Amino acid sequence: MTELAELSSRPGPPAELMRWVVAIDLRPHSHGAINFAAWLHQNDKTGQAALEALHVIETRLFELPEAPSRAELLGRAKQATIAALTARNAVDAFAHVDAIEGDDVIDTLAAAGALASTTGLIIGRRGAESDDRVIRLGKVARRLLRRLESPVFVVPPDLERAHIGAGPIVCAVDLDQHGVDVARFGERLGQAIGRQARLVHVVDKGDPIGIEYLPEITWTDLRDRARATGQAELNRWRDEAGLTAYTLLAQGQTVPKLISAARELDACMILCGSRRLNLAQRIWMSSIGSTLAAGAHLPVGVIPSARE
Repeated sequence: MTELAELSSRPGPPAELMRWVVAIDLRPHSHGAINFAAWLHQNDKTGQAALEALHVIETRLFELPEAPSRAELLGRAKQATIAALTARNAVDAFAHVDAIEGDDVIDTLAAAGALASTTGLIIGRRGAESDDRVIRLGKVARRLLRRLESPVFVVPPDLERAHIGAGPIVCAVDLDQHGVDVARFGERLGQAIGRQARLVHVVDKGDPIGIEYLPEITWTDLRDRARATGQAELNRWRDEAGLTAYTLLAQGQTVPKLISAARELDACMILCGSRRLNLAQRIWMSSIGSTLAAGAHLPVGVIPSARE
């Protein structure tokens, strides 16, 4: 039996358990992920939150010259993972700490996240909010978001528990079934950690450019009408879906407006869905989930649709 199979064969948790798998790679960009996971445990109101730290050692590392035995290397990796958690004052929050072998890190993490008992996979990103580097997500986070076999939460590397907002969970929703899935996940998580969910829908109609012969009041009137219509549609969608959270309509470019809304609400995290773009589509358009996850100042959870 493989080590990942051993994880999945553990006795099944009760339905209300929220089990989080936290990917640990022992570098500084895991610090925020550890802090966010510990915050989730600290704010759990159910007594049913379980954190599992998972460090994956690629099989090829066991084949390096002068490499220690498999058992010794796994033992060292586990102790290093425990030390990383201890350095963040988080080790007591974790129910399990595992270091396992895997042929491919992404495959192994995706499989751990896809277990039926797993609520979400938490991973750190490469770049901080203020970092101007081109690569901000990192290879592992980017590929996990493309596969999205489970909810994936991407956390800035410099996030401290004190930085996490005192406000709601911002659920970025489209008015479709994917939006319902995101909202329901947010409401469920909010109940578990004692936070409200806020359903935020952004209407991006584009700004008028180069049409100088129409007065500004015309565009103001159109924006006002779009806001009134959009708010009514948002509330109707929420009620028909049986959701209970408050709503907020924003107008403008989607990602900047969502981040602005999160700042104004002092949100603790943002949740969004995924359009599951293929390679050709990614050439011409960006994924809102990946763009948010790469640049937001707070954790971003990308939630797959329950029907996929």
